[in-house]
This record gives sequence, C-alpha cells and structure tokens, in this order.
Amino acid sequence: MVVLTFLGRLLVIFALAMLGLGLWLWLSGADVTQQAGQLWYVLDRVSLNGAQVLVQRHLHLPWLWDSGILPLLRRPAWEAVLWLVIGGLATGGLLLVISRRRARRSSFR
Repeated sequence: MVVLTFLGRLLVIFALAMLGLGLWLWLSGADVTQQAGQLWYVLDRVSLNGAQVLVQRHLHLPWLWDSGILPLLRRPAWEAVLWLVIGGLATGGLLLVISRRRARRSSFR
C-alpha cells in the first residue's frame, strides 16, 4: 500500500508540474498551437533526443515511443499538456483512493 500511495502522490505532483509548465509556456508567449514535439525541439533539442534514446535504447521500449509518446508529440502543445495533466491526476487519484486504508468500524454503536 505504501508503494501505491507513493506512486499516486508522484503522479499528482507530476500532473501539477505539467500544469505549471503549460501555464509558463502560455504566459511566456510560446506558440502553444504548434506541435508539442516541434515546440520541445525549439526549446531544447538535446533533451528531446535524450528522452527518445532513454525510452528506445536504454529502457528497450521502442513501442512505447512509437505508439505512446510520438502521437502525443504530434498534438498541439496545449492539448498534449492537457492530456498529461488529466491523465496524471486521474491515475494518481485512483492510486491514492485504492491505497487508502479503510477505517475500522467500532463495535460500539
């Protein structure tokens, strides 16, 4: 249960960080209507390449990049950030609900 609680909190923190990133991009004047991958490439192409290498070569999950991350990078930046926030909050919240300890009922009524 401790692991589920930790993962749930980590996902909620990740979702809030993505929300902060989206707000920062919008307020800084970045074109959030262009593709997320294009915007990431303009901001920091080394980290984009590093993320691809990490997923495909080091984690040995090329299918994750091709079928999970790449379609997200082809969406508009605002939509990609929105999906990450919604997914992180929903999954993290679900894990936190599942890992919650149930209160014991008292024998006194």
